[in-house]
Amino acid sequence: MADTVLLTAMTPGRRRLAFYLLLLGAFVPSLNMFIVTIALPAIREGLAASPAETGLIISGYSSAYAVFLITGGRLGDLFGRRLIFLVGMAGFTLSALVCGTAPDAETLLAARVAQGVSAALTAPQVLAGIRTLFTPAEIPWALNIYGTGLGVAVAVGQLLGGLLVAADLWGLGWRTAFLVNVPVGLFALAVAPFYVPESGGRDRPRLDLGGVLLLSTALASLVVPLSMGRQRQWDAPVLVALAASPFLGFAFFAFERWFLRRGGMPLLQASLLRVRSFRQGLLVALLFFFTSPFYIFFSIYLQAGLGEGPLAAGLAVLPYGIANFVGPMLATRVPARWRPWLFGVGMALELVGYAATALCVATASIGWLLFAMIFVAGFGQGVAMPEMIHAILRDIPDEHTGLAAGTMNSTLQLGAAISVAAVGSLFFAVLGNGTSATDYGNALAISMAAQIAALTLSMVLGLWTPRRRRI
Repeated sequence: MADTVLLTAMTPGRRRLAFYLLLLGAFVPSLNMFIVTIALPAIREGLAASPAETGLIISGYSSAYAVFLITGGRLGDLFGRRLIFLVGMAGFTLSALVCGTAPDAETLLAARVAQGVSAALTAPQVLAGIRTLFTPAEIPWALNIYGTGLGVAVAVGQLLGGLLVAADLWGLGWRTAFLVNVPVGLFALAVAPFYVPESGGRDRPRLDLGGVLLLSTALASLVVPLSMGRQRQWDAPVLVALAASPFLGFAFFAFERWFLRRGGMPLLQASLLRVRSFRQGLLVALLFFFTSPFYIFFSIYLQAGLGEGPLAAGLAVLPYGIANFVGPMLATRVPARWRPWLFGVGMALELVGYAATALCVATASIGWLLFAMIFVAGFGQGVAMPEMIHAILRDIPDEHTGLAAGTMNSTLQLGAAISVAAVGSLFFAVLGNGTSATDYGNALAISMAAQIAALTLSMVLGLWTPRRRRI
């Protein structure tokens, strides 16, 4: 149930303006990810970065983002969502400036980790803000706008990354891929304090520092080795860290139970996992972003396999981003009684799109049909994602929406990190020493088959998620 004080104190137009400002907290980090993906070859050349360092520019950011999302959600619940949003946006803007002026790869990597942590502070406040700014009847509209914003970030990020690198503005080259975030962040910091109301926050808030440490360590021991494993050839430290992750997870849950018995406020409320729609929805979310490697390896296929430039690679995925924008917008026009079906319909379209895309790549059919199927895949995801988010969060009490949103986003990012590592290993194993377009096409098609399998399981689990309130 939305916060009645905010709903009565603010006009609908003021609430929407506050929502759009908060939306920057999800849009800018996602935009940044896709811009940097296209700019990677130029970054590697400009800083003489090693292959391992080049990979960590992406994985360091995504790992830090995934590790601290739950903590970011809890901080918003405890200290106030607007305050944590502003702290995160300030950190993201500053770290973007450091990235854009980095003299070496080591500085860039450290700043990228700081960017990931900062993004983890802003993103959960967006979904939590939806629950406090809008009535239950308005929430589906807000979630569709949220999904649309992420779709725009996909399209704009890939295209803007190619344009910025190709344009070489003021001789800055790849550095503009990071510096472009600075004016956006400064705008948010200047305007949000006046238009975004404070929500959440408690008297004398206490943070579960032991839980933060244990959970962050457990997630890091899973995400970081999976991101770095291929570069390090799965050496002993990587395998030891992976083996330690489930034990650290058990230690976290044990500590949370002990902390609750002592009268503390644990980082992760066990009661959330007793909500069936939330618990089962997290499994759906874990598999939902297993398609994330497609953008990376499709870009590699285009640039390394077909010899295209960064701008062409950005344009090639533009149909996906456009479809991710159109899908949620059209979904808002669907009558309320039909909305529960949107997840299944969207996932089915996404599966068809990816399967046809894999077939086109495998048969070297690079033409209008390929880009049409990329559009279908993006449209399906755009239709399915808002309904998935709504199904996961709708039964969560308002005082825990930040925590639940952080948990859900962390699960999505974990799925992305796990899939990038696993699918990346499969891609390069199939590619071997191949250098031809056919070699790259076969590697991409086979790796996509694994992603399609995960997406199918996500759809099946999602269709079983309860559709009625269970608390």
